[in-house]
Amino acid sequence: MSIIRMVDLTKKFGTFTANDAINLSVEKQEIKCIVGENGAGKSTLMNMLYGLLRPTSGKILIQDKEVTINSPVDAIAYGLGMVHQHFKLVPSLTVYENILLGTELKKSSKSPFIDKNREIDEVTKLIQKYKFELNPTDKIEDISVGGRQRVEILKMLYRNVDILILDEPTAVLTPQEVDELFVNLRELRTQGKTIIVITHKLREVMELSDSVTVIKQGKVVGNLLTKNTSEEELAQMMVGRDVVLTVRNTRERDAADEIAYQVENVSTINDYGKEVLHNISFSVKKGEILGVAGVEGNGQSELVKVLTGMMKATQGKVSIYNKEITNEWPDQLRRDGVGIIPEDRYAQGLCGTMSIAENCIAGYHDNPDVCKAGLLKPKKINALRDRFVKDFDIRVGDINGNVGQLSGGNAQKIIVAREFESGSKLLIACQPTRGVDIGSIEFIHNQILNFSNQGNAVLLISSELTEIMSLSSRIIVMYKGGIVGEVSPKEISSSAIGLLMAGIKN
Repeated sequence: MSIIRMVDLTKKFGTFTANDAINLSVEKQEIKCIVGENGAGKSTLMNMLYGLLRPTSGKILIQDKEVTINSPVDAIAYGLGMVHQHFKLVPSLTVYENILLGTELKKSSKSPFIDKNREIDEVTKLIQKYKFELNPTDKIEDISVGGRQRVEILKMLYRNVDILILDEPTAVLTPQEVDELFVNLRELRTQGKTIIVITHKLREVMELSDSVTVIKQGKVVGNLLTKNTSEEELAQMMVGRDVVLTVRNTRERDAADEIAYQVENVSTINDYGKEVLHNISFSVKKGEILGVAGVEGNGQSELVKVLTGMMKATQGKVSIYNKEITNEWPDQLRRDGVGIIPEDRYAQGLCGTMSIAENCIAGYHDNPDVCKAGLLKPKKINALRDRFVKDFDIRVGDINGNVGQLSGGNAQKIIVAREFESGSKLLIACQPTRGVDIGSIEFIHNQILNFSNQGNAVLLISSELTEIMSLSSRIIVMYKGGIVGEVSPKEISSSAIGLLMAGIKN
């Protein structure tokens, strides 16, 4: 029996149709994965189901009864719960306080005081029922990312939801935490829950799900039983062509290669005076891709900010080809040959209200090819834009439009084109494929490998472990602001790297 049915569900934003007459069924007690390219309409669909958006037309039926869901409160009342990619927890509160937030248990109906012991007892029973590894009195700020996700799931389960929606649930987890999550989700299924997972990781789709729905350009293009399909078929349906799912670095390192980039004993403090990087040291050789792995929040963002001129190192030294560049401003770093793909493309790499052409030269305005005597050359800039669009397969609706009108993947390609074509000797690439569809991931990976094969150095920082392992020559692993190990991707398993990412050195 279908526990959820969507009938001709449509959502329009002005003249743009995000979801076009979607028909989708989810069976009771199954794990359904929804996949599609970036911008295909997956999140819009789930946001309508959870009451964050209202459909333009169409129907939602729960257990064959048509419902109107105006808010998450309505959704929870109908037995629907959603765990968002970015957790909504209070770090200073405990596990049990977060789970019961808004539904606190009082000592009596007339008492204003919370019954702490009763709350702990209730949450302990909940944890034991669903076999989650959690201590109800631990503070959120002291537990792992995987533990925080389990708290988010329990928040929903406490509210008696029968259907759980998870948005990109493995995005910030170590391999071990992914395995634990899958065990938890399967256990929930055996206890009668129905689970919908939005993801782009096809390997995990094949491992976890009972069925898969593929969405492309706002329409359902496939409903398949997982046992009857493959990663390759799903990728082809999503993109419309065959896709190489894993682009591998086959270049052999030469021990005699020249060191291009050196970081020595770098430390820094954040705005609160806390040291967030501790004595970071590594080097990158010509033609080498050095990967930086780690669970998000362990100093990678701060490291990138220090190396790209957005934070100051409090000690240590950074050099490129023996020229010291410690604490230089971003514009000077670019003159010294450092290309930068930032972690947040819109906050640090692009201006959404500026034209595509203007973004193609952002950071390189003083390049004599596009600027003379302080005056920009519009024809040269437009010619550069047109070349980028052609060579990097940037799909634009209006060539003269703003970057903000592009999909995430095409916006990212503008940064990739700009930084690869700038004559850089070193590329610092931070989360280069975040929020990018599977076809664009293949393209960006090939560009990084081509750049490295031309003798340039690459520092690759990514939370995607498969990306790090397939592209890197060597990998350093960060944990709590320090480097806890250096490994070769050819000589170590993803589970062993996962242990390092969790701070377990042996």
